[in-house]
Amino acid sequence: MERVYLLLGTNLGNLKRNLLRALEELKKNNIKVHKKSKFYKTKPWGKTDQPDFLNMAVEAESPFTPEELLKRIKEIEIKMKRVPTKRWGPRIIDIDILFYGKRKIKKSGLEIPHPQFFNRPFAIIPLAEIAPDFIPPNSNKKIKELLNEVTDEGVEIYCC
Repeated sequence: MERVYLLLGTNLGNLKRNLLRALEELKKNNIKVHKKSKFYKTKPWGKTDQPDFLNMAVEAESPFTPEELLKRIKEIEIKMKRVPTKRWGPRIIDIDILFYGKRKIKKSGLEIPHPQFFNRPFAIIPLAEIAPDFIPPNSNKKIKELLNEVTDEGVEIYCC
């Protein structure tokens, strides 16, 4: 099994409950979460005229190939009633694969590392909390070093 890093986000409904439910669904799908960050309240990115998000990062182990993991994640989102909207629009849950070990994958519908990771403080900040020494593919810097290169504007610890 390989280590994977995921980013969970939500901005519709009961935000904390959505993230907790997503964690339960990951577990039910044989995706074992080893570490989880605190919840971070973040300003929307890309499409800013919507409610703030609650995000968290998790380190997990997956017995699945990257493609199978993505399929499971999409099934969890559908089960949680995610409705397709405009790109970067509001959503009840969003689960992104940030990293799958040290793999680099670029296929239709699946790109790992996540193509926007290095531009998103709301992904870097919670990941630095749980994996500060991880060196992502496409980088020669640890996550904690990348943290020094981003602003925390619009990202604040929400709770536990």
